[in-house]
Amino acid sequence: MRIGPRSLRARITASIALLVMVVVALTGLIIAVRIDHRDRTDLDNQLSSRAAKLRGDVSKLLNQGDGHPGDEYGGLLVGSQSLVRLIHDGQVDARGDQPTVDLPIPAADGYVTLEVGDQTWRSLTQTLADGNRLQVLQDLGPVEERLTANAQLVTVIAIASTAAAGSGVWLVITVLLSPLQRLRAGAAGIRSMDEGQRLPAESGTREVADLSAALNDMLAQLQTSTQSTRRFTADAGHELRTPLTTLGVNLETLYRNPELSADQRQQILTATLAEHTRITALLEGLQTLARGDAGALPARTNVDITDLLEESVRRARHRYPATTFRLTVDHMRPPTLAGWQAGLRTAIDNLLDNAALHGRPQGRVDVMLHRDNHQAFLTIDDDGP
Repeated sequence: MRIGPRSLRARITASIALLVMVVVALTGLIIAVRIDHRDRTDLDNQLSSRAAKLRGDVSKLLNQGDGHPGDEYGGLLVGSQSLVRLIHDGQVDARGDQPTVDLPIPAADGYVTLEVGDQTWRSLTQTLADGNRLQVLQDLGPVEERLTANAQLVTVIAIASTAAAGSGVWLVITVLLSPLQRLRAGAAGIRSMDEGQRLPAESGTREVADLSAALNDMLAQLQTSTQSTRRFTADAGHELRTPLTTLGVNLETLYRNPELSADQRQQILTATLAEHTRITALLEGLQTLARGDAGALPARTNVDITDLLEESVRRARHRYPATTFRLTVDHMRPPTLAGWQAGLRTAIDNLLDNAALHGRPQGRVDVMLHRDNHQAFLTIDDDGP
């Protein structure tokens, strides 16, 4: 089963909630461990203090019995969860809370933790001046219960903090992403037939405002590109109509008049070839437009404007023999132009065709090329109304 992409809001919420849970849990764990360490250190200090009080007169405590109401030895009585043992000649005398299982005789002096049945005891053993050994013990049950309670409290706080952080972040992200939701809704409402439609402008958040402006600029560029494509296609259809009509007339003339002389046939074939060349150039323009949309425009080359213009005028004279084309070029040759030669030729041919078609019958077309400083100017003027 393939899972779809998760929303940005869900990812941010999950990430922050996980971070909060980890931070709270680690912080609580450190605090709980520190509290447990302090409790155990305090317990060891209590054992050391009790041992110091007992070293002077252990026999007094052992002789007074467990029911003695005094508490001058640190609470070593029944119910105090404490125990004192005097080990001498292999015998053990004990006072205080007795564990359910017999305690082993300590092997060495110092602090040690004893696991006895289901109880855990903390023990301090010292050797007295007379060679006997004193062992003071305290039940670790309350300390371990406190550690367990603290761990449970940390778990509850971590879960509650995670839930609160997740809910808060979800609400905040919902508010912060509302401008993006509006942009998405606006983009979804744009249709190809409505080229002038734009996304709503945003001013609350700079990043969202920049995104909105960038998307609107992209839509404007797409609109301009679409309009250019439509305009070029319409112009191409208009321009193709004339040469195709001329081709049809020439072919029909050759077909219906087999008695034409060789010179007449040659003139018709030359005109037909010129129109074919013009159609080919227009089709190449369409292909170039498609390559331009794909980012593959042809490289620019240095084009001699004078040579290109003389060639275009010569072809125009063949296409329109009844029209007089007069070419005037400054005696100072204009510089070359970096551009697309085939495209420039098509543009000049279109201008010459329009001048011949819209001028007077058997009229005149003046073609002038001159230079002003480092710029070349082309003027095509017909004598039409």
